[in-house]
Amino acid sequence: MTWHTFTLDRAARIAREAELLMAFDLCFAAAAGPDDMALLAADESTGETRYYASPAMTTWAGNLLAQENATPCPAPARASNPRLLVGHQGCLDWLLEG
Repeated sequence: MTWHTFTLDRAARIAREAELLMAFDLCFAAAAGPDDMALLAADESTGETRYYASPAMTTWAGNLLAQENATPCPAPARASNPRLLVGHQGCLDWLLEG
């Protein structure tokens, strides 16, 4: 299964991140919070924030990802220091294995 990513610049993140997180959190709750469902974020040197949706998130939040023009990608690299925005605490390690 494939991860998906989209990016928000600083202004868009300030204006829209809270609303986006609420929408992704509702998808997480509707799916009964599976362990493999997560939304991660990593700050880029350009000031943008890159968001990563796990494969399980794409199943439930496909419409949200389409609205953000998300594209398929590999799992985020640990070196990018992704942080968990939506999902279970502690899932980050095994989601990024391999």
